[in-house]
Amino acid sequence: MGTYEKQEKVLWYIQILIFAAAIYIYFQMGNRELLQVILAAVSMVSLTADRFYFSSRIGQEVYFSYSIAYGVILLFGIVLILDFAGVFHFEVLNTTGKMLWALTPALALLWKTKFIAFREWDQNQ
Repeated sequence: MGTYEKQEKVLWYIQILIFAAAIYIYFQMGNRELLQVILAAVSMVSLTADRFYFSSRIGQEVYFSYSIAYGVILLFGIVLILDFAGVFHFEVLNTTGKMLWALTPALALLWKTKFIAFREWDQNQ
């Protein structure tokens, strides 16, 4: 396992902690939205690093479906942040007190898990 793969794994472990913190904040801290926004933003930065930096350094091909999923997750997170900032408001989202804030870290974690697992599965074949 190379240096970049180890760094990517550390980032994956951090993403697990971000997701756990988002769930904890939602259930135990009275849904502090600002903390949730920060965790969503950090998840998007982490996902972007995985998508562009680590995949190119490791030499892993990013399939088109992963690029589409990356774009959808990033768009979802940006819409939530812009809604929180008051730039616009989607009544459908109604982000106040909802579990939507934990979705961005959860989806980023899912994307990273599948990305790493498929690479390791490909290496074993």
